[in-house]
Amino acid sequence: MSKIRILFWVLLLSLPLPALSRAAETVYPVSGSPAKKFYLGEKLTFEVSYLGLPVGDATAEVKEIVKVNGRDAYHIVVEARSRGILNWVYKVRDTHHSYVDVEQLHSLRYEKKIHEGGYWTDESMEYDQEKHLGQFVSRKDQSRKEMFIPQHVQDQISCAYWLRTREVKPDSKVEIPVNADEKNWDLNVLTRGTKEMTLPGIGSFHSVEVEPIVMFEGFFVRRGKIRGWMSLDERRIPLVMKVKVPVLGDVSATLVQYEPGRDR
Repeated sequence: MSKIRILFWVLLLSLPLPALSRAAETVYPVSGSPAKKFYLGEKLTFEVSYLGLPVGDATAEVKEIVKVNGRDAYHIVVEARSRGILNWVYKVRDTHHSYVDVEQLHSLRYEKKIHEGGYWTDESMEYDQEKHLGQFVSRKDQSRKEMFIPQHVQDQISCAYWLRTREVKPDSKVEIPVNADEKNWDLNVLTRGTKEMTLPGIGSFHSVEVEPIVMFEGFFVRRGKIRGWMSLDERRIPLVMKVKVPVLGDVSATLVQYEPGRDR
């Protein structure tokens, strides 16, 4: 099983040089009121590094609005791909699909296809938020399971997007009900201090440090200490994530391209 599962997430297109020049001058102002919605076409591209060397890419995109059991849902696609030397020793090809209710911003469906080294899985969860029931299906071994889910439960992708709609403040805690690994978890996200951060080609941000206490097999890491920085403008953009992974050590994911998308 992988010790690296790329997020927040998380997220390989190149902008033309004039666009990069304009983005570098962008200053994202602090906002106490985050957007309570997602933006169609928003795409985050991250470079994943180990020991300072790029080993992969991750993208997260709000692709469209679709119907899920009669409800309008944001369709979010997250892909992680290894590259360089990691492709030789531990090839990663992961795809996650999260379907989030447009009005309630809770998960309606989650699907993942994981190929990491010699391990693979293909499974989905259907969330009936009214009856508080989850339906798990594995296409690997054809197993099925029905389980109770708490109110407004999130999946391991939608929880990050939901956090971006909250009025996160320094030195506080946010609790998120999450269903993952066929179990229900309370995900606690601790916030620390703030700092100014500039990402080349994207812009300057006032950011807050966040520390998710992850007990389940997450998008970026199976088990490990995670620290990240999120912007404090109205978009609450994930900027950098650093993970201390057992055996491997420090792995980081840095936002290298941001496409803002549009209001629905």
